[in-house]
Amino acid sequence: MEVRFLGPDDADELIKIRLEGLQTDPDAFGSTYEEEIQMPGEEWLRRLSQGEAGDSGYFGAFVEGQLAGIIGFFRHKGLKSKHKASIVSMYVREAYRGTGVAQALMQAELAYLKERGDIDTVQLAVVTTNPTAIRLYEKLGFIPYGLEKRALKNGDQYFDESHMYILL
Repeated sequence: MEVRFLGPDDADELIKIRLEGLQTDPDAFGSTYEEEIQMPGEEWLRRLSQGEAGDSGYFGAFVEGQLAGIIGFFRHKGLKSKHKASIVSMYVREAYRGTGVAQALMQAELAYLKERGDIDTVQLAVVTTNPTAIRLYEKLGFIPYGLEKRALKNGDQYFDESHMYILL
């Protein structure tokens, strides 16, 4: 398995796996397939190009040359909050779940954020209906600090989110 920072050359693969995740696990994300299928290619390229400045980006895990999973992050912008980053868009294709891909993605991203030297707190939100993800995050050292009731709504169904953090 190879885990690396994704760049503009990876845009097509990122789009495919992101849209797949939104269809496969629609309740796990704040965005929807319908919203992101309409996103112009330039926006995807912008998202991947921001990694060059280090304030946001995506990592991808490749197994035998295939993109098996992704994880994104963004750094908070305010003067008093730029020491924090948020993890977003974690998704592992079903065929690779339980194989260590999610853990490798998270470890690579946390190592990158720590190496920067200017980020010391990493946050994430995870739907409470995903206990496997919650267990992984806790295993990696994330601590829950809040529960947001009805954080997401898909159709008539609400989903709560557990907010978690880790200090680097």
